[in-house]
Amino acid sequence: MATGRSSFAKRQRDMAKKAKAQAKRERRLEGDVSAPEDGEVEETTTGPTLSNEELMEQVADLHRRYDDGQMDLDTFDEARAALMAQISVD
Repeated sequence: MATGRSSFAKRQRDMAKKAKAQAKRERRLEGDVSAPEDGEVEETTTGPTLSNEELMEQVADLHRRYDDGQMDLDTFDEARAALMAQISVD
């Protein structure tokens, strides 16, 4: 019978995710424009926009990197969501 409590691993993942988000927030507030860590995809609001084909190529590359074990699921989901949000539907 289930106890309804979170497992230790889940709590660790949640704490790591919150710490990563806090560090990212602090970097943005400090104005640090260094390269993203751990294969993160930074959202940009300036610069040229990519075509849907280019965005889909980046999504495919992201899937390859995830399948090769180069990134964890949380990072993959965040990066994929950021890319999919940029796709324009006509």
